[in-house]
Formats: sequence, structure tokens, C-alpha cells
Amino acid sequence: MTFELGPFTAIADRVFIARAEPASVTIGLLVGEESAVVIDTGSSPTQGAAILAAAQEQAGSVPVRHAVITHAHADHYFGLGGLPGVSSVAHRGLVAAARAAEEQAKPGVAPTELVEPSRTFSLATTIDLGACYVEIVHFGRGHTDHDVVVLVPGRGVVFAGDLLESEGGPWAGEDTWPTEWPQTLDGMLGILNKASVVVPGHGPLMSREDAFAQRAELAWYGGKAEELYDARTPARGAWREGAEWPWPQAQSEAFLEVAMRRLAASGRRPSRSLRLLT
Repeated sequence: MTFELGPFTAIADRVFIARAEPASVTIGLLVGEESAVVIDTGSSPTQGAAILAAAQEQAGSVPVRHAVITHAHADHYFGLGGLPGVSSVAHRGLVAAARAAEEQAKPGVAPTELVEPSRTFSLATTIDLGACYVEIVHFGRGHTDHDVVVLVPGRGVVFAGDLLESEGGPWAGEDTWPTEWPQTLDGMLGILNKASVVVPGHGPLMSREDAFAQRAELAWYGGKAEELYDARTPARGAWREGAEWPWPQAQSEAFLEVAMRRLAASGRRPSRSLRLLT
């Protein structure tokens, strides 16, 4: 597996992003007067070390002292072992999720190479970079049960992690909570303004309008999952060419399958409708 890191580029005042391969994950860098923070750490300790070196070069004389992990998936978290001495923060659910993840068998990264964050939190915490406060918030369950959003109010930037993706819509796995996802996004969307820059976990930057549009798509799929579940109709084969489905067939059906399994696990019973008299 080949790990690559693109250059850091500025998107706002002392706010930078870079793309890490092979997963095309967006890495963030915020630089204050006294310290800097990296957002997500790539797919392996070796890549994490490369990210730290590149971030420090970009930050210049300001030391990179912090890292935030948005969630436990390999492309965002597995590089943390390459940042020794850096204080790291994540939601308290990350550790359990990482231990349970099948991704820990990923080639090139052994479970023993994973390190736990320096500190965890439940709802919200902050980092003072010096003349720049970073707010880290867990708004609820969505892409995982421990997603965090990084807010930089003074610079008009929000790092959404994989709660938003601008390349083909968000990805859903067995640890996703599809029908709760739109409500989780509402907390973040409520603090955006027209000038806000939204950084998704994968893909190009998004505007406030882009973020609202993806929230609407997620809500549509949540409703579609309930419709299919109540009708006892499988997700496979539900997609139709030419219909107003926001995402491609494979992605749509995979998302719906996860959503319908969540509905079944919740104990929801398919609703029964009476046939109208004719």
C-alpha cells in the first residue's frame, strides 16, 4: 500500500489543508500564535509522521503541539502513532470503536501500532492555540457514534470530518447511524453563515448551501429506508434509473441496507396499511 501526502494549501487565515492517499482524506492544520493543531493523522504511523513533518514546516516557528481525531476509521486515525509528543484529543467513543474495528487488520498497520488519544471528551472541548480558539464538538451520531466537528469561529472554518463528503456523497458502514445523521448535522449547520468554509472529510471544500443540500439528501435516504422497511421491500433493486435518487445505485442501496438494519435492530415493526376500498 502506497501512502502519499499532498502539499498544505491555505483556505483561510493560517488554516491549511492537504490530501492524504490512498484514501484521499483531508488533513487540516490550524496555526495560532503559540501552537498549531493537526486535524486527522492519515492511514499509518509512517504517514502520520510525514503529516507532522509537513505541518511543522508549514507552521514555521510555531510548534505543532496538538492533534484532533474526527473518528476512528483507519484513514483518519491510524497515523496517530507517528505523532509522538503531540497531545491528541478525540471523542470518548473512539477508543472502543477502534478496538472493535475490523480495519485494524489493514495491511501494513498492526493493532500494536495504534495509540490512544491523550484525552477524550463527551460533548465539547476547546484548544487554545494563542489568539485562536478551536472548538471540538460532538453533535450526535451519524457517520459513526463518535464523530466530532472542529469549529474555528474566528476564521470562519468548520472541519466536518466524514459527516460530510463532497465526492459522491457520504459513505456508510455498519457503524453508521443513517436516520440520526441529519439531526446531528443540524447542530453544525446552525452555526454556519454565508461566508463559512466547510471542510469535508473527503473531497473539495463545501459552502453552507452545499452542506444543507447534503443534509437534505441524507434525510431523503432516511425517509426512503423507512418507506422500504415498512413495505418489507429490500434495498437491493429499489434504485431505478431516471428516478430522482441523489447518489449512484451501489452507494444508495448500501446506505439503505445499513439504515434498514438499524431500524430492525431498534425493534421497529413495519407499519401495516389498510387497502383502500374501491
